[in-house]
Amino acid sequence: MATIATLKPQTPTAHAFTRYLLPFMVFFAIALISGLFYYLVPRNWNWNASQAALWIHLITGMVSFFYLIPYVLIHYKDKGEDALNLIFLWRAFRRRDGESDWSYQQRIFGHILNWLMALLGLSGLILALPGVLWLGGVVWMAGYPAYQIANLTHLGLALFTLAFIGFHIARKRKRTNQQ
Repeated sequence: MATIATLKPQTPTAHAFTRYLLPFMVFFAIALISGLFYYLVPRNWNWNASQAALWIHLITGMVSFFYLIPYVLIHYKDKGEDALNLIFLWRAFRRRDGESDWSYQQRIFGHILNWLMALLGLSGLILALPGVLWLGGVVWMAGYPAYQIANLTHLGLALFTLAFIGFHIARKRKRTNQQ
């Protein structure tokens, strides 16, 4: 049995994983479940539960991004990725000299995942905008069709992001098990 003195210090990546990625995954899962509850369960069944799910979704969705951002920055630094690739996605599609097919594909999938997360957050902000304005004393509604389009976009991005997270992690795990 190892004692505390014989344990290796955590690498920056392992530290980022435990400090940022694990909390992100927990908050993202709670946001996903509460959002699906709010979307799928009719509000007339239990109005209070519906409103609680909405607040849980809003809060955990915002908190998850506060954990995701530092993790992505540390992950980029650890992988030797240029931070400008976060903003200028087309730069990320350039293949590095001597880069293997697997590494190139995994890197591209990671960039796409980052942009999916950014779009998911942006669509959530768009959905929350009328409520935030109302809390500020301004009544503004874009109309029901616009809300439905934004809502379906947010739902689609959430499900697509979840699938992409699973795909990105499964590829990494499969590669790790093969080595």
